Amino acid sequence: KSVPSGIKIEYDDDGDSLVDISQHVLSINGFSIESIMEEVHTFGDSWEEYLPVGIGRLNQVEIEGLWDDAADGPDDLFGGRVPETPTTDTRTLKCTGAGSKTSGVETVLRSYERIIDRNALTRYRAVLQPYGTVTEV
Repeated sequence: KSVPSGIKIEYDDDGDSLVDISQHVLSINGFSIESIMEEVHTFGDSWEEYLPVGIGRLNQVEIEGLWDDAADGPDDLFGGRVPETPTTDTRTLKCTGAGSKTSGVETVLRSYERIIDRNALTRYRAVLQPYGTVTEV
């Protein structure tokens, strides 16, 4: 079993050290892993058919929470980094919880948004594009 208080979310800082950002995260869409499929049905088939091509992927990961400009807070880790170049180092995202399960992946920052609302606290949203193999332990 997993409870919110048992979840730990870590993300690399610019010094390549994992930082616990759990206290800055209100929601994360999770690790959705899938196999890439090729459509292979032929003429005369009345149902779609697919075969896996041997490539997996992790869908984009969206992290959201209250905006904060503290050291190692969301604005420090995500702000001012877009656009990234092909030579920009990837950064590790690691989630521990869901029992004793740990999932990790290298990422590049796809987008960072400050969400301002006159009736609410300012929030942030970071969208991370996974890069390479997902590790699950």
